[in-house]
Amino acid sequence: MSEIKQALDSRLKRKTSLAATYNLLHRHGWRKLAPDKRHPKADVPAQDEWKKNFAIPS
Repeated sequence: MSEIKQALDSRLKRKTSLAATYNLLHRHGWRKLAPDKRHPKADVPAQDEWKKNFAIPS
């Protein structure tokens, strides 16, 4: 996002807020194509182990 904001600032020759940049992208139909599937610091093996050993209350 910072690259887009910097390009917008240089094109307009003034500072714009991050919210204004997001609003501009939304107005023109731009969106994030692939959202993140997981958190970058996620511990996948620990999550899988927890799923295997989780007892469903009856």
